[in-house]
Amino acid sequence: MKKVVVLTLLLLVCVGSLLAEDKDKRKKKSITDSIFNIEEATVLGKKKRMELMGLNVPLRFVPLNVSLLSAKVLERKGITEWVDAVRFLPGVRLGNQGGLWRRFYVGGSNMPAVLMVDGIRDDRQSINTFPLGDLASAESIEVLRGPAAILAGYGAMGGVINIVRKKASPEFLANARFSYERWDVKKVSLGFGGKLVGPVEYMANLHYATFGGWRRMSPQRLSGIATLGATLGKSRVDVAFGFEDDHYTVELGAAPYMPGDMVDMATDKVVMRKGDRHPTADFGQVYNDFANDSHSRKGYNIKLDYVYTFTNGLKLKEVFAFDHSYHRTSGVGSLSYKSAKTPFEGADYKYYTEKNGVREATYVDIDSLRRFGASGFFPRHDTYNNTLELTGDAEIASTKHHYAIGWNWSLFDMRQYCGWDNGDTYGPGTDVMLSVKNPELVQGYWIQNVSSIYLRKWYTNGIYFRDVFEWNDKWKFMASGRMDFYKRRMMANFPTIDGKSFDYDKKDMGKWANFHASAFTWHVGAVYFPRPELSIHIAHGSAFTPNTTTYRVNNIYLDKNGNSINPDKEGDQIFKPERDYSFETGVRYTFNEWLDASVNFSYIRRTNMVTNVGTREVEEEQGDGTVEVTKMTVNAQVGRADMKTLDMDVTARILPTLSLRGALCLSDYRIRSIRESSAFPEYKQTGKNMRTTGVPRTTFYVFADYTVPTGIFKALSFHLSGNFRDKIFRDVASRLYYPSLWLMDGGVFYTIRSHITLACNVNNIFNKEYFESSSPVQGTPRNYQLSVSYKF
Repeated sequence: MKKVVVLTLLLLVCVGSLLAEDKDKRKKKSITDSIFNIEEATVLGKKKRMELMGLNVPLRFVPLNVSLLSAKVLERKGITEWVDAVRFLPGVRLGNQGGLWRRFYVGGSNMPAVLMVDGIRDDRQSINTFPLGDLASAESIEVLRGPAAILAGYGAMGGVINIVRKKASPEFLANARFSYERWDVKKVSLGFGGKLVGPVEYMANLHYATFGGWRRMSPQRLSGIATLGATLGKSRVDVAFGFEDDHYTVELGAAPYMPGDMVDMATDKVVMRKGDRHPTADFGQVYNDFANDSHSRKGYNIKLDYVYTFTNGLKLKEVFAFDHSYHRTSGVGSLSYKSAKTPFEGADYKYYTEKNGVREATYVDIDSLRRFGASGFFPRHDTYNNTLELTGDAEIASTKHHYAIGWNWSLFDMRQYCGWDNGDTYGPGTDVMLSVKNPELVQGYWIQNVSSIYLRKWYTNGIYFRDVFEWNDKWKFMASGRMDFYKRRMMANFPTIDGKSFDYDKKDMGKWANFHASAFTWHVGAVYFPRPELSIHIAHGSAFTPNTTTYRVNNIYLDKNGNSINPDKEGDQIFKPERDYSFETGVRYTFNEWLDASVNFSYIRRTNMVTNVGTREVEEEQGDGTVEVTKMTVNAQVGRADMKTLDMDVTARILPTLSLRGALCLSDYRIRSIRESSAFPEYKQTGKNMRTTGVPRTTFYVFADYTVPTGIFKALSFHLSGNFRDKIFRDVASRLYYPSLWLMDGGVFYTIRSHITLACNVNNIFNKEYFESSSPVQGTPRNYQLSVSYKF
């Protein structure tokens, strides 16, 4: 509460000081009445470029499937969180591991997308789900679908998501926004910038949000960014500093699905099927221990950009970035019904399981829950990234070239303190019984220790080139390639000094295990303009993901041809990198600033996937001359998969004050037949050619925005949007799935004298009840956001 008061006072001071500016200065502001029209400023017209490419060409000259979401849309919808933003990025989804623990995926693939901030990789997403920051400082979001190794390096089969943050500008700007949402979420944002002194420009943005929201999943946030920039002769220097301080909880879940076909003990009849929801539970009820759960993330980042312009068409760019984050989490992770192998008081149901031909009953009390599995972990991440790039424009033999040649180096340094072993977390609150209805959430305390540490270091070096060349007015081509050298160092868990604290003795550290891999990737394509407003493109690209399998004694490793792999020494790669190849074609039509429509189709083939193909009995001679038979697991690099994706995107301005936007993604990802081999003749592949689980096949949204242009209601505007998500299979064979979902949102805005905007956004207008989790957590009901903002 104190932070809210402080930020509110700061807002008032900012408003008061800016109101004192003279009228001439206020005429220089960059905010105009165009804020009433949802133009997608970077979507229509000549302004549309992709920051991630770094080339001086319109995006329509580049044979890539890219979509952009501007800050205008985020502001219009009152969006500062990723969970809301992805609804306007069809084909992009967030993997959920509880609350803020998320991971990005693009299309139907189960390969995570690469997340970047201002073109700098966030490798925390490459490891696992991770709590995401807010979008309060975002200028736009770029989504590149399909293999994108040419831009992001390794692991980019799933595509790239790049957040472009706000930058320093000579134009004066200042804004303040306060909002209140249902379930007591308050947010305050401040932004200002312009000329500071002499050639120096600045921009600062500050955001604060209180803890609350549906199921208390909206985090408490304090984040900000400050940038300075200056043009000094032929040089341009930009410095950015950002920080974040987040506190949140995790999603433990609601009353679980039925663990089996439930037999009523009184009638001996099946009354509920496996996977059914609890018949009387409140699925908005939370079961977290908020008194003992502790989850936070703090971090900061620095980015330095230096650009020297030799000529109008030749520039040298040096970019260095550093990011630090430290995460603390301690909480209970499991929730199940009270159960036992023998009848007990309160157990009104039972279900059967079968193992090795033996049928066994489990007795269940569905009115009581067991909350258990308390643990903790504390990862620290440091990322260093440096890019040296030469970009230029040149004309050779009447062909215009726009090229970039560069070198990128990065180090991802991770140190994780582990508190999940037996005895690390103890106390009466670690394993308790709760009532499904009206539970007593806090039942004692627990103490969190740290018993071990493990280390990871990832080094990458990438050398790349990109060339977009204009053959003539009708033909544009792109040729690009990248050579990546990847090294991973890993140190297995070693103990802390006392099994409790974060201290350790260096003599307890083990040896580094090293792994090396390299790969060349490419992206080539052509764009044809039969008419200036119509373009047709075709492209072919590739990506790679290092397979970091480490040697185990009881495993047998086979290559794609079924031949044994025997590493010569520690650190040699066992399996070659996974390779992915894409083929894409698309059509785009742009008519002035009234219409922008595109259709893209892509096919992606995954190869070199590692598959468990069974076991093999191996005879080994012992020291005493006897022979012992050992059963060994066989892993072979014979797996294959493919994905077909159709994307459609339309933006239309029917009237100067009426805009429509729609986008659709239809994606189908399937595991295909493995490469068969005589090395494993008895293996029978299951699950091939089946629709993948956990992924909707179709997503789309439509968005309309209208502003009254004249009359007594001039400057009153409305927007309405709808989002569709296809059904999501939990188990294809048994036809278990989350049903398809259609949600509608809307909002009304009124702007007073081009400065003050009053707004009300309503999400899930029709209060649709839906569930979208492995634990039947009810989705957010109808909720609203009231806001007032001032722009100078």
